[in-house]
Amino acid sequence: MNQNLAERVSGLLASFGESSDVKSRYLKLPGGHLPACLLYIENIVDTMSIQEHIIEPLLQKSVPEKEEFSFPFLIQEVLQVRDIEIVQDTSKVIEKLVNGATVILFEGEADVLSADTSKWMERSLSNPKGQRTVQGPDVGFTESRSGNVALIRKYIKNPTLKVDTQTYGKITNTSVTLVYLENMVDTEILSSIKKKLNEMTYDSVIGSNYITEYLTKESKSLFPLVLNSDRPDVASAEILEGRVCIVVDGTPFVLIAPAVLIQFFQSPDDYYLNSEATKYVRPLRFIFFWLSLYIPALYVAFTTFHKGLLPVNLLVGFTAQQQSVPFPTVFETLLVLSLTDAIYEGSSRLPQNLVITISLFGAIVFGQASVEAQLVQPITLVIISISFIYSSIIPIASMNYSVRILKISLILIGALLGLYGIALFTLMLLVHLCYLRSFSVPYLAPISPFTRRDLQKDVFIRKPIPEINQSIPAFHKEEQMEDQPKKENDS
Repeated sequence: MNQNLAERVSGLLASFGESSDVKSRYLKLPGGHLPACLLYIENIVDTMSIQEHIIEPLLQKSVPEKEEFSFPFLIQEVLQVRDIEIVQDTSKVIEKLVNGATVILFEGEADVLSADTSKWMERSLSNPKGQRTVQGPDVGFTESRSGNVALIRKYIKNPTLKVDTQTYGKITNTSVTLVYLENMVDTEILSSIKKKLNEMTYDSVIGSNYITEYLTKESKSLFPLVLNSDRPDVASAEILEGRVCIVVDGTPFVLIAPAVLIQFFQSPDDYYLNSEATKYVRPLRFIFFWLSLYIPALYVAFTTFHKGLLPVNLLVGFTAQQQSVPFPTVFETLLVLSLTDAIYEGSSRLPQNLVITISLFGAIVFGQASVEAQLVQPITLVIISISFIYSSIIPIASMNYSVRILKISLILIGALLGLYGIALFTLMLLVHLCYLRSFSVPYLAPISPFTRRDLQKDVFIRKPIPEINQSIPAFHKEEQMEDQPKKENDS
């Protein structure tokens, strides 16, 4: 063993702080007796592959004398690994090691061979948790970036499907992949996403939300501007519409951009069930969305400022209940609302065997006990329960979080200013939604700016799939709409 080789190996080991899982294996090759050393990180490599496809071929194959030694000979005739690369930079060697490669150093050779022997611990495919369906595929993404890309390729078997992978995070070196159809994607949107990602200077990227917050950091909106999904069929369908799918290693949720409001009310069941049977389901989602927002606020506003606008029988019932409760209506409304939110948070994070217990305790014990103790009006429980049930039909969880914040804001404004405050808040909300852009695409498109063709296709009512498939995907940006002739806007 030559000291020069040992020094290079020691330098690489020192880069990992002499970590115990970084293994080295010295070899004396036959033929020219050229010393070599293998370096790899255990637990993230396939040790059987290293033994059978690297070590044994090196020891069995007669390597030429040092004067005739060449890396092409090793790559083409000796090593039996699918992905082999010649690496020169030390930092690149370290990057290869942490990504599961085995590097081979040779005495007297400045360059290093890197062989892909990665074998990460991955869970098997399971059901999607974010968007469950009655019919359709029941396979969800996993934490494996390459596996998730493979699931997308299973749906889109087309050579124009492009996969662009880069690493982000100075410490974590997380792999992030952009998946899109080259002949359908909007090049301006794609360039914008790539530019923002290249400007990202995070030290660590653990999950997809790190990417989401950076891409939308200019916006302070409560509404999500990037769609996330754990369903390969949903991601593939969005790619077929010209969008960009962002797959982050280590998370089972992919990002889809740009995103508009209508996407958060679309469920996979809309496309797996007959269109005649489901054509009225999506309008109900919109109606229930707005009802879940405004029912608690209207209840507080009417019982606080506008009692004279209520029917007499309803007013008598409200007044009789309110007389026995020591707290103002707005306080008990927020109290019950906070309890339902706490139950929702607990049921989504606690162990499965405790979910039913917590839900039953909160819904039955607290509800009945608080009414009997005259802490809460029965009508308040009914109002909040209706609002909670209506909001639960929103298919995308990220929109549900926005509803909860807006609901509290509307209740407080209704308690302070009554119906006038609610009307003013509604106006501000509509202005905000019209102002929002997701990668230059209006958030309310195709409602505003209005495009009749897209509005009739797949917004409030889904048209039959053959009609949807015949349309060419396009993003109607506000600047483009202004430049087009007026009658083209109505086409």
